[in-house]
Amino acid sequence: MRPERHAHHNELATELRGWFTNSAPEIDYFVTRHWFGYLANSAGPAGPRLILELDEPSQVARALDEARSQCANGDITIWIDDHSRHQILDGTLRDLGCRPIKATTHIALVGKLMSAGATDLVFETTGRDDLEIWADTKIRAFDNTDAVPSAERLNAEIAVRSTELALSRLTLARLDGEPVGVSAFYAGSDQLLFNVGTRVPFRHRGVAQAMLSHWVNGGLASGCRSLIINADDPGAPQMLYRHMGFVDEIYWYQRYELTNS
Repeated sequence: MRPERHAHHNELATELRGWFTNSAPEIDYFVTRHWFGYLANSAGPAGPRLILELDEPSQVARALDEARSQCANGDITIWIDDHSRHQILDGTLRDLGCRPIKATTHIALVGKLMSAGATDLVFETTGRDDLEIWADTKIRAFDNTDAVPSAERLNAEIAVRSTELALSRLTLARLDGEPVGVSAFYAGSDQLLFNVGTRVPFRHRGVAQAMLSHWVNGGLASGCRSLIINADDPGAPQMLYRHMGFVDEIYWYQRYELTNS
C-alpha cells in the first residue's frame, strides 16, 4: 500500500511555508514580520498579502487596519494557512468584509507516479528569448479559450515570468510542432509545480499527465527530496493529482480579498 505521508513531511511543511514567509529579493518578493503575522509585497499582479497568524477573533479588525495602512490603495489579500485557525476566524473575516475566494492545497508525491500520459509530446525549456510563446500558450490554457490574448495581457504575463525565472523553470509542450501546454516549477532540492495547463483544443489527450511525468522524471533524476504540486481545494485537478500519487498535504491556505470597493 502507498504511504499517506512523505518521509520528510515535517521538514517539507516548514520549508514550504518559509517560501511565503521569507523575502526572496531575486524575484522582487519582500516580507515583513508583524505582531499579527506576515505582510508580503510583490512586484507581481498579486499585490499585498497578509498571512494572518492570530487565533483571537477580537484582534482581527485591528490587524487588518494596520496591514491595510501599509498598502498603497488599502486592497489586500489575506491568507489563513491553518485549518483550525480558519475555522476560528472565518466568520469574523466575513463580517469584516473579507470575501473568501478559494482554498489552495500543496500536495507531495509519495511513491511512484501512477500515470505517464501522452508519449508523442516534445518538451522545451523556455528562456527569456522565447517567453512570448510560453506566455501565449499559458494564457489560452488558463483562460479556457483559444483566442489570441491581447498585447497588454501578453506583456503583463511575460513581465511576471521574466522576474520569476531567477527561481523557476518553464516548460513548453509541443504536439507535431504546435504549442499545446505549459508548466512551471520552482527548482531546487524541493520542487513545487505551480502552473500546468493545456490548450482547450488539445485536452483529454493525456497532455497534462505527460507534462507531470516529464517534470517528475527530471526531478527524480536530479536527486531532489520532494515533488509538490498545488491545486484548488476542492477541485477536479486535485482529485487527478491525488490519483496519480500526490497524496500528502504539505501546505494549505484559504484566501480572502479585502478591497475598498
